[in-house]
Amino acid sequence: MTRDASPTIQAVIFDFGGVLITDHAAKAQLAAYDRVLGWPEGTLHARLYSGPAWEAVSTGAISLDEYWERTVGDVDALLPAHFRAFQDNFFGERLDEAVVRLAWRLRRHYRLALLSNATALLKERLEKESQLDGLFDVTVISALAGARKPDPRIYRMVCQELALPFDACVLVDDKVRNTKVARKLGMRAIEHRDAASTERALRALGLQF
Repeated sequence: MTRDASPTIQAVIFDFGGVLITDHAAKAQLAAYDRVLGWPEGTLHARLYSGPAWEAVSTGAISLDEYWERTVGDVDALLPAHFRAFQDNFFGERLDEAVVRLAWRLRRHYRLALLSNATALLKERLEKESQLDGLFDVTVISALAGARKPDPRIYRMVCQELALPFDACVLVDDKVRNTKVARKLGMRAIEHRDAASTERALRALGLQF
């Protein structure tokens, strides 16, 4: 691998949700279920993917069944059977093709890692995504790691897996709270909005494609 453009940055660490994969379809479908239940739009999404139960399941502290019972056990029977597929917080979402292409271009010059707050179901999802096959040198999923961003421990884990110091890595993540902690630890960090702006930000750091 070449390191000519930036001798300090040797790896790019990608978030999954909202970066490599879209986050629109699930919100739209859950909003439709909110209407069925007579709830304000966004209620189910908030119940499922924020709060203590979500944090517990996404660090492996509780099972998927316990998480489901805590979050939507009171309404599960009122919705279609396939509603349970939303135990996977990326259910129904598609890869962002432009970001995937960007990552593969980076792969020619840098080591790549995936660092995601997710349930253990993400491991199965990744095994089915042929476009990601061989893309990452390291994959760290919060439910399997026992910690989630922005906990500094999970940043240390991914850097240890890469065998690199913080300042040799750049994080691409759509959450400000995650990039903020990354920078405090010594990483470079980019707040992702779309492939084009992320590429510009990476080029500004001296990365080559």
